[in-house]
Order: sequence, then C-alpha cells, then structure tokens
Amino acid sequence: MSIKLFDVSFGYNSNSPLFSRLNLTIPTCRWVTIIGDCGSGKTTLAKLIAGILTPESGDIIFPWDNVNSYKPEFGYLFQNPEDQFVHFNIEREIAFSLENVGLAPDEMFSRVEESLRRANLWNRRNDSPNNLSGGEKQRLALAGMLITEPKVLILDEPTSFLDVITQTELYKITKELLDEKVSIIWITQEPNEIYMSDYVIELNGGEVSYYGESADYICKYYPEGCL
Repeated sequence: MSIKLFDVSFGYNSNSPLFSRLNLTIPTCRWVTIIGDCGSGKTTLAKLIAGILTPESGDIIFPWDNVNSYKPEFGYLFQNPEDQFVHFNIEREIAFSLENVGLAPDEMFSRVEESLRRANLWNRRNDSPNNLSGGEKQRLALAGMLITEPKVLILDEPTSFLDVITQTELYKITKELLDEKVSIIWITQEPNEIYMSDYVIELNGGEVSYYGESADYICKYYPEGCL
C-alpha cells in the first residue's frame, strides 16, 4: 500500500512552480525520510501530502477509502512545537483535538490521561506549555497529534532543537509507532537520521534526485556506513 502523487504541480509563485508534474510513490507503514537542501521543497511536499496545501494540478491518491472524523488521517508535527499550541493548559491542549470531533467526555478523559502518561507529562497536566523544556514541548506536541490516532505522522525536522537524550527518546517513540502500523514521513537535514529509516526521498530544486531504500542510499553516498 502506498500514497501516490500523479503529475502534481505547485508553486508559491505561479510564474515559477516549485513542483512541475511530480510523480512519486510513498510506501505506507514504513519510515520514509525526505532530505534535501534548504528550499528544495521538503516541507512543501509534506504539506501537500497532508492536505495543508492544495496542488495546482494533479492528484494525490491515498490507500484508504473511508474517512473517519474521529481519526484524522494525518498528524503533522512542526519543527517548532510552539506553533501548534492553542491552550495555556497542558491537559486542555491535549483534549483540544478530541473536542473538535465531539468525543464523549469519559472517553476523552481516558485518552488524554493515557496520552500524557505515554509522553511522561501526566504530572505536569495543570501547567502551561510555556513552562516546559524544549524536549517536553516536543513530546506534548507529539502527544497532541497521536491522540487522534492518525494513519500517517509527518515530522518536520523534529530533532532540530533537541538535546541528544531527547532525540533518543523521540527515535524510540517513532519506532514504537511503526510497530503500531503508523506511517512515518520524516523531514531532516541530518545524515545520521537516514540510517534509522526504511526509504529515502531526496529533493533537489523541486525534483526527486534520489528515491529508494535507505540502505542503498547509505552505501552510495556514505560507504563508510555501509554494512
């Protein structure tokens, strides 16, 4: 199963499109890393897939037919987690997505508690997100995405502001999500994060310059890391 882009075109300036008739297949239930230089189109591609942006032409086809309003298909974790916070209370922040879909209060409370415990933030539930460390904010934003049980989680350079210990925690959570059949699309400029993924999509000026398994990419461009 996969997400398929057919002849997708998009540009912020109509006279100079970033993508022109882009065709791409993205495997699901896998860790797919999108890499490339600044301005190559990584975030734009992710936002097109998530429906945050709309293609000017072409189609994006998903491997599911029924949309359940209680389970949004995509979760999008921005590079700066503070960009997604809407409440000054951690517990209310997590509950916000469930309130939007009208979940029953009892089930909502149960899922909020489970989500915050998984993020190791239950004891901070009455605090403000502003009082959290950078790593804790990232965990809160991630918990807010996961509580809706998305099919695909998109992470936009999620380790940019994290220390090594917190990065390791995020990698562990991501691998657990793969075991739960959540598809991961991970945007990065860090070569070491390619090693953990299954597939690599490299963009260069709005075009795909490499597409394939991560192991093949590593052997081609980082032979010292090839096993």
